[in-house]
Amino acid sequence: MHILGDCDDEETLFSLSTLNITTDTQLEEWIQTHWAPNATSTMVQQLLQYYPADITQGSPFDTGTHNALTSQFKRMAAFQGDISVHSPRRIFLQQRSGKQNLWTYLSKRLKAVPFLGSFHASDILNVYGGEDMASYLVRFVTSLDPNGDSDLYWPQYTTAEPNMLEFLEGEIPQALTQDTYRAEAIEYLTNVTLVYPW
Repeated sequence: MHILGDCDDEETLFSLSTLNITTDTQLEEWIQTHWAPNATSTMVQQLLQYYPADITQGSPFDTGTHNALTSQFKRMAAFQGDISVHSPRRIFLQQRSGKQNLWTYLSKRLKAVPFLGSFHASDILNVYGGEDMASYLVRFVTSLDPNGDSDLYWPQYTTAEPNMLEFLEGEIPQALTQDTYRAEAIEYLTNVTLVYPW
């Protein structure tokens, strides 16, 4: 039995080290040098299509044109977040589905943190601050089921029903969704990674 989760903007903090990448060509070179040196140029071009230069599509997600430290920062943060965190979590869930009970979440809290959004490990603040995520985890540790009390019911993840609990800010602190965000991009990224492990 597992609970696995991510923050929406996992790699914004770590993408600060790549602020020198400001053009499409530099990003392509970075990918071919540091991530997939054996991938074909066609594969890298397809990857860049899935992670477009449109800053409104980058991480921190759902922040429009805000938080773009450079023309490639949000694009790089989206790419790195998916390859380092979101894709491995999704692979694990898909491989374990039907073999054990699984729950997954996405934290979209702290989106207002400039340039970082819901950055890596920001969900820990919810746990150690004694907020709603802590309640789910305590119930899971004590009964192997995160559900109970008056919290929103958290259905299990399966490949047929990839249920996901979102932790949000505002009047509605939690919502149920499907773990299908950026599905095509993450699937392509995963396949390239499996062919050309980094």
